[in-house]
Amino acid sequence: MAEVDKASALTILTMEHNTLQMIRTATITDATGRAGHLLTTISASMIALGFVAQVVPRTVLLTLLLVVFTALFLIGLATLFRTVELTIEDVQAGLGINRIRAVYAELEPSTRDVFVRQLHDDTLGVEADAGQTGWRNARRPRLIGTALGVAGLVNLVNGLVAGVIAGAASGLLGTTLTWSIVIAVVVAIAVISAFGVALGRIGRRGIAPISTRYPRNNPN
Repeated sequence: MAEVDKASALTILTMEHNTLQMIRTATITDATGRAGHLLTTISASMIALGFVAQVVPRTVLLTLLLVVFTALFLIGLATLFRTVELTIEDVQAGLGINRIRAVYAELEPSTRDVFVRQLHDDTLGVEADAGQTGWRNARRPRLIGTALGVAGLVNLVNGLVAGVIAGAASGLLGTTLTWSIVIAVVVAIAVISAFGVALGRIGRRGIAPISTRYPRNNPN
C-alpha cells in the first residue's frame, strides 16, 4: 500500500474508531441510566406502599400491589427491550473497534504485539475485552455473561416484580400465604427464564448481519 494511501486509511480508521468509541460510551450511559430509573421507581413505589400498608385493609393492600406492580412490570418491559437494543448496539460497536484494531496491525505489523485488547471481530473477542473470561469453561458461558449485564439485571428485576404480581393475585383469590409465596417464586423463575432465552435470541439476531473477517483462529 502506498504511503499516501496508508496515511489516508489511518485517518479514516481513526475517525471511525473514535465514533464507535463514543457510541459505546453513549449506549452504556443510556442503559445504566434507564436501569437506575427503573430501580428508583420501584424503590419509591415500595416505600409508598409501606406507608399505605399501615392504614388500609389487607384486601386493599393486595389490590394496590397488583395495580402498582403491574404498571412497574410494563415499565420494566420497556426498559428491558431498550437495554437489549443498547447492548446489541454496544456489541456491534465493539466488533467494529476490534476490526479496526486488526486493520491497524495489518497496516503496521510491528504494532501487533503492542495492542492489549483483542484484534478479533467476533463475539468472543468482544466478550474477552469485557472481561467475560472467568467462566469460559462453564456449560453456558454466554448465558452467564448476559445475566451479569444491564439487560440481565433488568430481567431479574422484572421477574421479581412478576412474582409479586402473581403473589398478590393469589392472595386476592384467597390462597394461603405459603401457596402465594410458592406461586410467586415459580412465576418469577418462569419469567426470568423465558425472557432470558428470548433476549439471547434477539441478541444473536442483532449481531448476525455483521460478518467476521478476523476470527480468533485467524493465523494473521
